[in-house]
Amino acid sequence: MVKIRYGILGAANVAPRFIRAVQNTTNGEVTAIASRDINKARRMAEGHGVRKFYGSYAELLEDPEIDAVYIATPNSLHKEHMILGLEHGKHVVCEKPFTLFESDALEVFSLARENGLFVMEAQKSVFLPVTVDIKKILDSGELGRIRLIDCCQSATGFIQDWFYRRESGGGALNGSLSYPLEHAMFLTGSEIENAAGTAAMGETGVDLQCAVSVSFKDGTLLTSRITTLVETSGMAVIWCEKGRVEIPDFWKARHARVFFDDGRNIEVSHPCEHEMTYEVVHINGCIRDGLTESTVMTERMTCMSAKTLEEVRREIWLDL
Repeated sequence: MVKIRYGILGAANVAPRFIRAVQNTTNGEVTAIASRDINKARRMAEGHGVRKFYGSYAELLEDPEIDAVYIATPNSLHKEHMILGLEHGKHVVCEKPFTLFESDALEVFSLARENGLFVMEAQKSVFLPVTVDIKKILDSGELGRIRLIDCCQSATGFIQDWFYRRESGGGALNGSLSYPLEHAMFLTGSEIENAAGTAAMGETGVDLQCAVSVSFKDGTLLTSRITTLVETSGMAVIWCEKGRVEIPDFWKARHARVFFDDGRNIEVSHPCEHEMTYEVVHINGCIRDGLTESTVMTERMTCMSAKTLEEVRREIWLDL
């Protein structure tokens, strides 16, 4: 079996999780890691059994043994690094948020199509077996229509210095709103109509916590609260006409419970070692099949998320 050979751009805290997920598949391998600090790249490569490391992104992108790159750089650099990857003939997977502006996302997808290359926003939540099973239950109609979705999540770990810099695209909104938006789009099958938000701003000019309300074209309302200041339950609750679904840590869910108004309960459980494995398996398959766009985490979903992020950020940051 021919394996998809990945290069990692950036040695951020999220990178080791993607590396372990690739290594957990049968048809992918991580070939190299690049960081502007070569010692950091060396330490990460040696610590995860990766045989090559580079002190610049350009060196990695010129490596003919790499088929695809995973972008794990600060948010404001995502567009630049995705374009570099595509211009070097590499397939691209970019950590969320894909881009900070809708126009940038559209430009990246267009370039990928022109070059016959695959590009996708890394969004593990929609590929999790728990999420897939819950969608099947919701689509069956047993719970009736979805009416409300309530999400609460903490982003207190894995925060790096750039997270607190506005010019780097930091803040709770940029960092985590993609999760509830895209999770809800996947489960409802609907599109975002309107969004509004408010936030508690930090001294450096980025939001430390935010609350966002979103309306969907099918009438579903989503509320999302994201904080870097306290630990929350991490729960998503999906309220339907005939019951509800509770998903702890919905963005990396291993378990969920379905409660029917007639008294029945269903437990959904899929323990897993690396929650990113499922999206990597999907990505490997898309690249192998010659696709330029995911059939699940689509361009439409990513661009709609980027547009919403941009609009809400403009509202709560005021001076954009």
